[in-house]
Amino acid sequence: MSTAQIVAQAVGVLGIALLLASTLMRSRARLLALDAAGSLVMGIHWALLGGTAAIAISAVVVVMDLAGTDPRSARGRAIIWLSIPVTAILIIIFWSGLVDVFAALGMLGIAASRLSFGQVRLRALAMAACVPWIVYGTILMSIPQVVFSVLYFVGMGVSILRIRSGRWQPRTRAADAAILPADGS
Repeated sequence: MSTAQIVAQAVGVLGIALLLASTLMRSRARLLALDAAGSLVMGIHWALLGGTAAIAISAVVVVMDLAGTDPRSARGRAIIWLSIPVTAILIIIFWSGLVDVFAALGMLGIAASRLSFGQVRLRALAMAACVPWIVYGTILMSIPQVVFSVLYFVGMGVSILRIRSGRWQPRTRAADAAILPADGS
């Protein structure tokens, strides 16, 4: 492994640390803020590995995360919906082969999770988005991406089980309490 690859993997490890920390956040805003920070660092990781589509997608995820902190915001929802055709355009512009289809599928899962109401749905859809990212990371030989996707999948799954069992209560804004059960059901 060259020095450049080692640096790329180290940056990726920092990114996954931030992304994994997001699974421990009880509030949607904190979860998405840490996810945005981790996605930004992962964009740098992908740049170092030459994953051009993933660089662009990481930037879109940062925007979606920041827009998705309030699921009731019409502007935020519009930004997230807009991210879907933007992602398609970016995939076409930065097309580097069939591997980019997996990045696009992962992105659709991320968009669906950010558009969801409730913590459980957000987390379940984020889990589903991990599967194509595992494939993408495997093909591009991104050890951090594969490890992250597996751990993120497990972390979100555990948090769903804890929410459903009543052992962990995610925080919702007071204004949301009337329209959104904290467990996302």
